[in-house]
Amino acid sequence: MSGALLAAEAAKGGFTDLNPATIIWTWVSFGITFLILRKVAWPMLARKMEERELRIAEGLKKAEEAEARARELAARQEQVLEEARIQAQKFLAETRAMAENIKSEMTNAAQQEIAELRERAKKEIALEQAKAAEDLKRATVELTLEASGRLLKRELRDEDHLRLAREVVEEVALTL
Repeated sequence: MSGALLAAEAAKGGFTDLNPATIIWTWVSFGITFLILRKVAWPMLARKMEERELRIAEGLKKAEEAEARARELAARQEQVLEEARIQAQKFLAETRAMAENIKSEMTNAAQQEIAELRERAKKEIALEQAKAAEDLKRATVELTLEASGRLLKRELRDEDHLRLAREVVEEVALTL
């Protein structure tokens, strides 16, 4: 069948033969189609394309704003973290300084207490030495009195005892 159509067309003329009526009707059809499309389809298509272009532009603008906000938030977060690090380091430094102060205060208090204990011990030793010396003097006086009483085989008066005891104590104190 297609062969019959080709033969009929070949009898009319060639495919490339131009017919003026066909050209005019083609141009009229094109013009009418163009006018209909221009009045009906093109405005809708143009409006849809503009709306799409606006949506795309809004989306890009929102994306840029979101990116700017994200960068701003990241910068703010970094700043907050840096401030937190600085505060933590400051807190640690203050804590170390406080610990060092407490340590030195405790050391000073302990050294002061040790010094006070030494002074008290020295005073106690001095008192004990004085007491021992006094006891020694008293014992010496008693021994001296007893020895002198035996030597003399008599009893001395209280005044003689005291004078003799003082002399002996002074002599003994000089030798110590």
